Amino acid sequence: MDKECPFDFSKHSSIGCGGFAKTAFFPQSEEEVKELIDRWQDCGEEFLVFGNLTNVLPSDDGTKKQVLCTKKLVGISVDEEKDRVYAEAGVTSGALLRACKKARKSGAEFLIGIPCTVGGALFMNAGAGGTYISEIVESVRVYRAGEIVTLANQDCKYAYKTSIFMERNDVILGGTFRLEKSEESVIAAREKRWLRKRAHLPKGKSMGCVFKNPPNVSAGELIERTGLKGLRIGGAKISEEHANFIINDGKATARQIETLIGIIKNAVFCQYGVTLQEEIRYIT
Repeated sequence: MDKECPFDFSKHSSIGCGGFAKTAFFPQSEEEVKELIDRWQDCGEEFLVFGNLTNVLPSDDGTKKQVLCTKKLVGISVDEEKDRVYAEAGVTSGALLRACKKARKSGAEFLIGIPCTVGGALFMNAGAGGTYISEIVESVRVYRAGEIVTLANQDCKYAYKTSIFMERNDVILGGTFRLEKSEESVIAAREKRWLRKRAHLPKGKSMGCVFKNPPNVSAGELIERTGLKGLRIGGAKISEEHANFIINDGKATARQIETLIGIIKNAVFCQYGVTLQEEIRYIT
């Protein structure tokens, strides 16, 4: 089992800021995950589980909690007859799509360009353009209360950008996806269409969309209407390309980003009476 001491969130998170954890562990099998979790729970230690750290804001003060990173859980298996693909939690969206294309399985193309792992996508019900991973999930494999359990889709309580995993301490090990047979050329064409839809998204260090969309309107549109596009605090800036993105120019602190988030929420509420809810997770 690999580990990193200390673990620097600013070097591993997509937003590029944050302090340190004393140690981060990188298990390479379900057995190693079980060993870690059992040890921590026996000792009463708190722990955090992450994949690519793409939709999170780590505190400048770091964390005293134990850190488990799933990046090295990268197994993928294909059931040709049933058109099912199982991917472990650390498999990136890109690796999953390459495996699907090679196996001529279609249905996951909407994930292209999203910098997530399977575990993170299953945790938050990741999606794009109104299509979500819950629509192709058959089951999710988790480590829960000392045993490995397989949850059917309906047991995961999927809804818009949420799941049962946000309510429990389950550790997601992987997921099985229902796909359909297709030709590589067709899959490639679908991927290109989805990439074109993402072409307008801003480049640079970010957490992706900061806020969930309220009913019947996009968070980005509400923020843009407030006139906050381009507002900067230190090294953090509300993107001029997409107002639901906060960009780190390389020198931003988590506190500066949190301040911008607070300004956005206050402005949208004062002008439109809408309370924006964060899509990102805070790490403390």
